Amino acid sequence: MRILIFTALIVLLLGCGTEQKETTTRGRLHIFIPETIAPVMIDEVDKFLSLYRESGAQITYTIVSSETAVHHFIQDTGRIVFLPHPLTPQEKEFVKKMSPDFNELAVAYDGIVAAVHPANKAQQMTTTEIQKVLTGTVSRWEQLAFTKPMKGPIKVFYQDSSDVLEYLKQRLLKQVKISAKITRTSSDLQTLQSVEKDPMSLGFVALGWVDSALSKAKILNLGRTKEDTDTTFAPPPDAVGKFFSPDPAYIFLNYYPLKRTIYMYTRTHVDLAAGFGTYVATAEGQKIFLKRGLLPGTQRIKLKTNQP
Repeated sequence: MRILIFTALIVLLLGCGTEQKETTTRGRLHIFIPETIAPVMIDEVDKFLSLYRESGAQITYTIVSSETAVHHFIQDTGRIVFLPHPLTPQEKEFVKKMSPDFNELAVAYDGIVAAVHPANKAQQMTTTEIQKVLTGTVSRWEQLAFTKPMKGPIKVFYQDSSDVLEYLKQRLLKQVKISAKITRTSSDLQTLQSVEKDPMSLGFVALGWVDSALSKAKILNLGRTKEDTDTTFAPPPDAVGKFFSPDPAYIFLNYYPLKRTIYMYTRTHVDLAAGFGTYVATAEGQKIFLKRGLLPGTQRIKLKTNQP
């Protein structure tokens, strides 16, 4: 009897000291989420946990800059990362040295939007006009072609050292420096809040924040000109000179001119990071992007036409 009790105690103690193996729906994961895409990615986390929390999934997150998110991923202190831009070739080589089978996937597409005060009568701007505003060539509302009723200095707002700023630099300015007088904010949310308060304001934020902030700011329709020769997302010729909202359909057709890709980077492991990444790429996870007004990246897109 004593031998049986002693054996049972050993088995019990060994069992208590054995941790459950992590799976695609069980384990712990911390994600570093770039601020510019935070609203939709938080939705993705919340939905995943609603499905798999009882299975043992535990996901936490920190809102950071893209640079910080990249740092954690390449140093392997972040097992999965979502970015509004691709890793550089140097960063990819660094990751491959530690994880040769890491993966890159475009999971969605969003855009940068131009927001103005609700009372601003402006409805649209061209990418060339945005370029001129940022470089200081144009500094007043009446200098713009489609805002004649508006008069006064243009007050530009955007988050300093953000993905929005970097996107505008690479997409519109190339090597030209920003010379306009800028009011820098601490976040996309603060940018929208500042725009709502100043009738002369022009703010630039990521599309996903417009819905999240419940903002009353007016979002301008944007259009390309012949001077806009960027071919990253080349539009059909008949789109040049016309103006489009950041609707997912117009993003899909490359009509909306300030389009960008949201990338997911993972390492090939059977763990909770892989499970969450797989969920984001599935039809269910892609619907969350669409609900936020973003364009799904992994699903087949079929546009519906309005029937008379």
